[in-house]
Amino acid sequence: MADNFRYLIPEKIYDDIIQKVSDALPYILRGWVFADRRGNFGIINRIHVENEKMRSKAHKRPRSWMRYKKAKIYNMRKFKQEEGIDIAWEWHSHPSGNEKLHMIDKQILNYLSMGVMIIVCPKLESNDNKGSLLGWYYDKRTTKKPIIEKMVFEIISE
Repeated sequence: MADNFRYLIPEKIYDDIIQKVSDALPYILRGWVFADRRGNFGIINRIHVENEKMRSKAHKRPRSWMRYKKAKIYNMRKFKQEEGIDIAWEWHSHPSGNEKLHMIDKQILNYLSMGVMIIVCPKLESNDNKGSLLGWYYDKRTTKKPIIEKMVFEIISE
């Protein structure tokens, strides 16, 4: 990603997604983050939560890597063409509160060669975690060792 690119999220959207993830404990939620690109800013304007019947308590690798990749590309194109979305990123929650990529997260990104994975952590009273939303940019197209960069989202008032 560009060095001077900034990621912004309105406080209302941030509070809403943290609350949804906290309410779903101990389950993992997943969905899509939609943002508009304005100059050097990516401003989140909406978050979509996937069907709650697909919830699980543990990270699982995709049953079919090819089907996972095709579905992701299909959905991203659909959102961009049909809804006029500039940026569409997948997100999922880590009920443990760990912001780092799990082994399965890294395997998925490695298979895709390039992508963004957004991790949403719930409020946890046990360790005073107030919840967080953090992105990880992954690119291994041009190097043997992948480039993994943290994407910190700045909370803004509307």
